[in-house]
Amino acid sequence: MPHFQIIWNIRLPRALFGLLCGAGLAVCGAAMQALVLNPIADPYILGISSGASAGAAWALLMPLPLFSGPYQTTAAAFLGALLSAWVVYFMAKMAGGGQLRPVTLLLSGTAVNAVMSAVTSFLIFLAKSPESIAAVYNWQMGSIAAAQWKNLALPAAGVLGGTAVFTACGGYFNMMMMGDEDAAAMGLAVRRFRFLMFALCSLVVASLVSVTGIIGFVGLVVPHMVRFLAGTSSNRLVMPLSALGGGIYLVWADALARSAFGAAELPLGIVTAFAGAPFFLFLMIRNGYGGGKK
Repeated sequence: MPHFQIIWNIRLPRALFGLLCGAGLAVCGAAMQALVLNPIADPYILGISSGASAGAAWALLMPLPLFSGPYQTTAAAFLGALLSAWVVYFMAKMAGGGQLRPVTLLLSGTAVNAVMSAVTSFLIFLAKSPESIAAVYNWQMGSIAAAQWKNLALPAAGVLGGTAVFTACGGYFNMMMMGDEDAAAMGLAVRRFRFLMFALCSLVVASLVSVTGIIGFVGLVVPHMVRFLAGTSSNRLVMPLSALGGGIYLVWADALARSAFGAAELPLGIVTAFAGAPFFLFLMIRNGYGGGKK
């Protein structure tokens, strides 16, 4: 019976959440790369993950009456992610003279990432409870150790629903990759579509970050590996395959995090950063520092 309890209550929820988290981050990365025409876009690099992290840290350290109940952390994380996405989009459009350019998006995301990280650090500085501070510090490094049956429902709904929508809209994402003018000429309401997809990405990322903390580079690495292995850039295939590949990737990364140092568990965000940061630099160099399509 103890073995059954360990498998049912600890191992299985953790494995399922690893699949969900990897799938959600990877499919959002693929969606954002198509939406902003930037091969090095993902929720972490463009500041959405750090915005969700700042919102969740606010709810954890300084809860407000507005966010009460079991989903207060997720609600605050969603608002933080949505705010970050809007600020990045607005700054990039303003800096690009009304057009989205890969370099300005990258720089805007970097700036928002830094600001949101500073907000989280400031909230930790103001907090009074050592236990809460320690919890946020550990949570910032990313882990799926907190996965339980009771907190799987919301991320599962967000990831499965988001993946279904992104896959169904694969043809529209293909239009977006042709550029705003061509997509509009083909009948797509570009601004509305981009806003709705950004909002959906923010919701999916927030539902995950509120439980796992920041896990970076999954949305960057996996879609590129899928396009390379599948030999196609069609988002009708890239979206579901990215979700599948992201889930498998994060489960294996979590297995490495749990076993690399014996009894001590390495934070999952460290593992994905070690794998993703060199890949990020490689893509920057190959694409002339993000200067692909404009």
